Amino acid sequence: MIANIDKLIRKFECFIAPMASPVADLILRLAVAHVFLLSGMAKLKNLQGAGDLFQYEWFSDENWWMQLLGFEEIPRVLAMILAVLSAAAEFVLPLLLIVGLFTRFAASGLMAVALVIVVLVYPVWTEDGLALWWSEHLWWVGSLLALMAFGGQKFSADHWLKSRK
Repeated sequence: MIANIDKLIRKFECFIAPMASPVADLILRLAVAHVFLLSGMAKLKNLQGAGDLFQYEWFSDENWWMQLLGFEEIPRVLAMILAVLSAAAEFVLPLLLIVGLFTRFAASGLMAVALVIVVLVYPVWTEDGLALWWSEHLWWVGSLLALMAFGGQKFSADHWLKSRK
């Protein structure tokens, strides 16, 4: 009986895995890319406003690590550099994910962005902060980890480039 169940499970896995894995990869790439691309486009539309957010909200003395360092806010030039870098990363890396080009690299870069957001930008663990972590950031991290682990699969430029060798 157990041997029959095991055989059935193996047949199911052999049938589903080749189809589900590339589709899951594509869905993860598109879902994560959508979130970060919207953020990057918003920053690119208003770099001055993004710089303000870096200087006066996200990297202000309200954050524990800024208090620990003894800073009230970061210098304007640094805030603008961070705004430009984050806008570029949140625009270019999702585009790479969409086409599946350098998938592991793009996912790693967005993982760095996500960890900065979680640890430095919204580090306050209030009831809402914990809800934000569980509702949004946790699925970003999980999806990005899967993309880093498995890379671009059948429906990606990475797969197409590998198959041409």
